[in-house]
Amino acid sequence: MAISNMMRDDAEGGFESEGDPNTEAYWTERGMKRPQVVWERLTASNNIETYRTRVPGGWLVLICQEYRDTGGALFYPDPAHRWDGTGFHG
Repeated sequence: MAISNMMRDDAEGGFESEGDPNTEAYWTERGMKRPQVVWERLTASNNIETYRTRVPGGWLVLICQEYRDTGGALFYPDPAHRWDGTGFHG
């Protein structure tokens, strides 16, 4: 089945609306709490702000430089979450 058909709220596709996970009602109906993303700020030796959060299999790292309106995100694989947040200087 095409993704567009899976996302439609029609009975013929066999899928019902899952609701909007951005609303509190979505989580309350399921007896769950909204997941929290906890960002840890890392130190940097320049004007770049760097944050990380634990995700399955590693870390999601967010890098931003506000005064230039630039930034990006990357996945750092570390299944055991052993990375202490410091850089590797060689």
